[in-house]
Parts: sequence; C-alpha cells; structure tokens
Amino acid sequence: MRIALVGLGTTGKVVAEYLYQQQALTLVFCRENSPDAGRDLGEVLHRPYMGITIESTENLEDKLKTYKPDVLIDFSSPKFLRENLVTLAKYNVHVVTAVTDYSQMDKKRMKVMTRKGRIGVVLAPNITLGVNVVLKLAAQIASVLHSGYDYQVIEENHRNKKDSPSGTAEKLAVAIKHVLEKVRDTNHDIPIHSIRAGDMIGRHKVLVCGEYDQIEITHTAFSRTAYAEGAFKAAQFIFGRKGLYGMKDVYGLGGKGYLQEPLKMEPEEKEPVGVYA
Repeated sequence: MRIALVGLGTTGKVVAEYLYQQQALTLVFCRENSPDAGRDLGEVLHRPYMGITIESTENLEDKLKTYKPDVLIDFSSPKFLRENLVTLAKYNVHVVTAVTDYSQMDKKRMKVMTRKGRIGVVLAPNITLGVNVVLKLAAQIASVLHSGYDYQVIEENHRNKKDSPSGTAEKLAVAIKHVLEKVRDTNHDIPIHSIRAGDMIGRHKVLVCGEYDQIEITHTAFSRTAYAEGAFKAAQFIFGRKGLYGMKDVYGLGGKGYLQEPLKMEPEEKEPVGVYA
C-alpha cells in the first residue's frame, strides 16, 4: 500500500515520520508556494536523508499519475478536499481525512462521491481509539442517565488550534444529544467549553452532573503519535473499500456509518448539482 500525506503542520510531521517508519510513505504534499517544496522530508523533520521529496499540491493530477498512491491521508484543511476530491477519485485514491471543521455541504459531497462507487473515504475528526471509546461510553451513559442529569463537554487544545470547539468535542455533543432526544422530550444542544493554551495536545471531558452525584469521562492524548497510529489504521481499513466511513467503523465499535446517517443541510447550503457526475 502506497500512502501519500498532505499537511506538514505539527501533527502532520509526526504522522510523516510514523508512516516512514512503517515503510508506507510514498509521497508528501505541502501547500502551494511553501518553502518546503522540493526539500527532502528528512531535512524538514530534522532527520537524516529520507529519500522522499516534498511536493507542492500544485499540478496535483500530474503528481498522482507519477507516484500512484493508493491512499491519501489528509492533515491539512477543508480546502484541500473541497478542491481536489474529484481529482483523487479520478485516480482511485482512497482518502483518510483527519481534518475538522467540514461543513454539512462538504460531507454531502463526500457521500455523493463515495456512493458513485469510485473511492472510499474515512471521515475522522476523532481519529484515536481512546476518543472513539469515549464517544461510545458517552452515548451509553446518556441512554441510562437521562432524567435529572446535565451534560457538558469540555475540551482543551494547544493555542494554535484553529477550530474551536474541536471536531471531536462537537461529535461528543451530538452523540449525547441524539440519545437524549430519543429518551426524553428535549432538543437542547449540549454546551461545549473550549480552552486554547500552551502546547496541550488534546483533552476531552464529558461531565455528567446530577443532583447528588457526578460522572466524568476524560480522554487525554500524551503524544501526537496516537493520531499517527489512528491514521495508519484507517488507511489500512479503507484500502480496497468503497463508501464513506467513520473511525467507529475502523475500530469495529458498531453504530451507524456515515452512509446511513442523515445529513442535514444548513439553510444557506444547496444540494450539489452536476459537480460529481
């Protein structure tokens, strides 16, 4: 399996080194006009020569023809897939995207593309095993402790993280809300509290508070290698598959996959027409 990586931020660099150690990394992309373009990956990672030249995403189609990756792992921004999903599908490149802050329209486009049977996509804003276990536990607790209990999500990340709240925090809140809507007459959003400070890698907490007791579920990432391991596992999962999946599918945690989940369009969004024909 040949893997391409796009995104060489703090986490992307850890992922690049991990994939290189797994002998799975074929191609690394940086943004257009990046000073890293043309440099050896080892130079950027402050390691010995690795023999992988970093390529710009400019003229992406030509580079896909040359390197022929099987799976692309995306740690960049929503813009990359918005602009290049059709091209990746054209060359049968499966996708694992750990990017957060996708709009409902973005997800709709992924669903349309994968339903045409061209490629597989893992949509993974919550990419570690531990976080996915917390998601499952939070939903299970909400199904039992629904009367007289309040739910809050608290997330902490490094000061440079652009999205707030994080995609994982939003996923936790939605998972709890969906369960509570089924078992009690409520349609209230679950409050999310975000902290951006220092170089915290990531901590997510679900607070369940009743009149007489309190439960906390917390996931703390100690190393960004956890994200790299999750991304590699997702790449192994999606290689040879078609369809839209989440990390709960990758880890075998059950529940509906993205293809079965209804996607509600935002008021200003319209159905994609003719783009993916």
